[in-house]
Amino acid sequence: MLLENRKNHFSHELNMINLKKSFKRYRYKVFGLHIASDILLPELLTAIDTSDAPEVSISFGKVPTGITDAVEKTKSYQVAKNQFLLQVPRVGRYYVTNGNCILVEPAEQADERFVRLFLLGTAFGSLLMQRGILPIHGSAVVVNGCCVIFTGVSGAGKSSLLAAFRECGYSFLTDDVAAVTLDADGVAWVHSAYPQQKLWRDSAETMGVDTVSLTPFYIGINKDKFAVPVHKGFWQSPVPLVAVYELGVERYRDVTIRSLSGMDKLAVLMSHTYRPWLIEGLGLKATHFKHCVAIARQVAVSRLTRPEGVFTLEEQVLLVQQDLTRLLADRAV
Repeated sequence: MLLENRKNHFSHELNMINLKKSFKRYRYKVFGLHIASDILLPELLTAIDTSDAPEVSISFGKVPTGITDAVEKTKSYQVAKNQFLLQVPRVGRYYVTNGNCILVEPAEQADERFVRLFLLGTAFGSLLMQRGILPIHGSAVVVNGCCVIFTGVSGAGKSSLLAAFRECGYSFLTDDVAAVTLDADGVAWVHSAYPQQKLWRDSAETMGVDTVSLTPFYIGINKDKFAVPVHKGFWQSPVPLVAVYELGVERYRDVTIRSLSGMDKLAVLMSHTYRPWLIEGLGLKATHFKHCVAIARQVAVSRLTRPEGVFTLEEQVLLVQQDLTRLLADRAV
């Protein structure tokens, strides 16, 4: 048994060496960053101008087993300032450092889809934080040249509402992670992610998306989730952020929007930061609070509540459109 384990270990090491020898460097742009990657990432848009030096490197390699002086350790991850180590069984291990490097060590016989899923999800989320970029867990659309983010807990309907806005002809920036930066004047901007939507089977079928040719990346009891490529209407430039809507479900009869103020606005931004459990370990608690305060001061934050178990996407879109018309008119005064 020991001999067999050693054989498997050396076989895996040889595979890693072969990967390094055979790869080509792919160039992409995502979240406003130029990426050089050993890994083919078909979800991302290829960088047109490759003369710019890459800001982030994604490489195959041997990931360390631990982080020295880790602030937090669990079975799945370790975190310290400018370091994040993630381990996903049967998928791989990821080491993210200094906001500019992601080292990936795939597990033996790992499915490439899942290696990319965690790379573009949790690993990239930690990289954005290390770079001082606020990742909000939500979908983002472009309305009259301004960005609107829909956030909320899993299952609140972020992707479904995004798809409904797309059906109305609006462009979108992201489906899952909205990367927010503050410019020299303190204005909040949202950067585009990549042209893909993640939809549960029931939402996809309701909106007429054919899932027959798609492979789910999540399979649950009567709840499969698909990654749907969507190139039409994808907006590739940064857009100023004007509003954030927190989606919720209640036993109400109607769709409602309630404007928030003060600490309630701040609480929405802080609680719906993507992978918030990383903030303290990365040493970014004060920075994160400061960024959320700056954004809350200039952006409208509201709670959009829909009735439970009722299909109300048309009503949600109409109410948001009306609310945005008022917001943009106020800003123009």
